[in-house]
Amino acid sequence: MYNANMKTLKEKITHEHIDEDAWVCICKNTPSDEGFYPCDEEGNEIEPVIGSGWNALFVCDRCGRIINQDTLEVVGQNTSRKMLN
Repeated sequence: MYNANMKTLKEKITHEHIDEDAWVCICKNTPSDEGFYPCDEEGNEIEPVIGSGWNALFVCDRCGRIINQDTLEVVGQNTSRKMLN
């Protein structure tokens, strides 16, 4: 039975057991594989500098999931994101 009051479970990434900075995406990407890059809310890579509007988001370079750095929650996905050259 569907209950409109139930909270939807959000996806979250994890990290390696001994290194909290070594993220592991749901797609199994890690920093030593394709990696993660700072991005805007659309999942497009940006430089995280003052004035850039960066909100502590990272994009997985394998699957395009957009990850909140503070909570490790997946807040979106963009498989056709723009990356900096």
